[in-house]
Amino acid sequence: MAVIKFYSVKSRKSVEVDVSLVKKVMLKNGRPAAEAVDPETGTKMFKILSAADAALLA
Repeated sequence: MAVIKFYSVKSRKSVEVDVSLVKKVMLKNGRPAAEAVDPETGTKMFKILSAADAALLA
């Protein structure tokens, strides 16, 4: 089971989210990013994807 690490600003800690719950989005400047929901607080989290993380979502 693959996971991607996000940082939750609201709870101030690192959160691991399963790849099946992550949505891949494209930012306005053309960079790939990932969007997920923090399971504890319910807030949206964004992360600019590295090459390794983008390969997990592909």
